[in-house]
Amino acid sequence: MYFDLFVPFPLPQESDEGPSKKSKKGKGKAVPQPSTTSIVIKKDCWSGIESKDKDAFVNKVSLVGHLGYSVVGLTIIPSEPSNQVISSPFSNGLPFPDLDPRFSQSNSSSSSSSKTPLVQVTRYHMRLDDNRVHPLTSQNTNTLKAYDILSVAPTSEKAFQLACTDLSNPGPNQISIITLPLHERPFTFRFNWKQMRQAQRNGVVFELLYSAALFPPSNLSSETQRRYRQNFLSNAREVIRITGGKGVIFSSGPSGDVNGLRGALDIVNLGTMIGMPSNLAKESISTTTKNVLLRAQARKTFKAIMSMPKLVPAEADNDGESIDDIEVEKDVNTKQVDITDKKRLMVNTPTNNVKKVKI
Repeated sequence: MYFDLFVPFPLPQESDEGPSKKSKKGKGKAVPQPSTTSIVIKKDCWSGIESKDKDAFVNKVSLVGHLGYSVVGLTIIPSEPSNQVISSPFSNGLPFPDLDPRFSQSNSSSSSSSKTPLVQVTRYHMRLDDNRVHPLTSQNTNTLKAYDILSVAPTSEKAFQLACTDLSNPGPNQISIITLPLHERPFTFRFNWKQMRQAQRNGVVFELLYSAALFPPSNLSSETQRRYRQNFLSNAREVIRITGGKGVIFSSGPSGDVNGLRGALDIVNLGTMIGMPSNLAKESISTTTKNVLLRAQARKTFKAIMSMPKLVPAEADNDGESIDDIEVEKDVNTKQVDITDKKRLMVNTPTNNVKKVKI
């Protein structure tokens, strides 16, 4: 089973402008309820999306399934950093419920048997800047629970430190993935080994996006495409050198060519080329990504509170007495019998330890 946890989902145009406008209007005012969001939940996840964006997404997901991936991450990406959260458009249903085996059981077996199963998980991806504006606060906890995975993309040294230390700590808003845009430019800040180890101890993994780096869009110049590949290979080698290849995953990511998606074995070859052992390169798209989903489920059950305890009364017999009362009475009677038996034995037993006195 192979995973691709970064497949961007298109959003309506009004969703991109909503958080910025709302933050300007509500500046300096307290938010009355934590459930306040920028998007009104629609009846369907496709509502408000243009037909060309929908067709491009459908073609990309079909190609991902054709390449052998079994789990895909439907990623919501806001246009700019904000303290507001875009409500999940998948609350009323996934884009392809017939392909997901979790929901296809209710449908007829004939329709689901002819299609390749594809598990769809939801993800909310944010960008961190120097201003440290992020929506991972207690006010947005209820909205963030609708997403399966939370991830951030730091763009500076302070943002990278915040992601590895504070945002990776266990809690209801804990991030699961730190995405590193390695193709844009040579990193000006240093990867701190201690901070990355701390994030890995908390269960956070580092994600490398290969699609936009190795297969950039065709509208870019040849010099820009060459620079993207060079930056990705040099920066990825540095990440693998620090982490040793552990806790690193690969995903396709946005802004890449549709034909830039590659199969599982190609990703394994890419991992070995940048210095990863072959076994860890294969685990980066199978076992490691599976552990990310398992750890992300603990975010919704913070402090191990699975459900509220229920008080179950004891069963009663025909006379109206409970079983616990009968057992207590039996215990008391047996104790009384034991005490009387001990007294009788003490009276009837001869005393052999009596001393004889001479007259």
